[in-house]
Amino acid sequence: MGYKLSIKKKQAIVILHVLAVVCWLGGAMVMLLLGTHMLKAENGEQLYYTLDNMHLIDVVFIRYTALAALLTGIILSVWTNWGLFKHYWILTKLILTLMLIGFGIEFMGDWLSQIVRIAKQERFLALSDTAFRNASYSLIGGAIANIVSLIFMTALSYFKPFGKIKAKVRKSKPQASG
Repeated sequence: MGYKLSIKKKQAIVILHVLAVVCWLGGAMVMLLLGTHMLKAENGEQLYYTLDNMHLIDVVFIRYTALAALLTGIILSVWTNWGLFKHYWILTKLILTLMLIGFGIEFMGDWLSQIVRIAKQERFLALSDTAFRNASYSLIGGAIANIVSLIFMTALSYFKPFGKIKAKVRKSKPQASG
């Protein structure tokens, strides 16, 4: 049997894990709020200032806290009796977390960079730019996807549904005697 966390270490890592998820969820909620607020900007400065804040929230409350949630979740799974591949709810959370992080890296960061670039060039006129609006709506949709997924994963942690992953028992075929 491998290394197992002591009760105090486990409690400390659970606290870090919960705080990371709370910050990630809070960051996603703020991104949703700022994203909808941005579309109602009254001038170029307000638009750009809102986008600058969205970038800060992305870096501080989403990127690093998502990574912290992933790492603490893996540590809690591997170094406790739960195991990373023993329960469907843990595996589901791992897959969803990896998908959200991949989605954020692949798409959301690009959408945010795109609208910041357009707003920097066009200022208030950016709001009438089709590419700006499309990327903005995509970013808002991504924030909603993050929020829904994080709430779902929180429910998984609480209810622990789906049961254990059954180890496949390989039946050996009887060998023919000759």
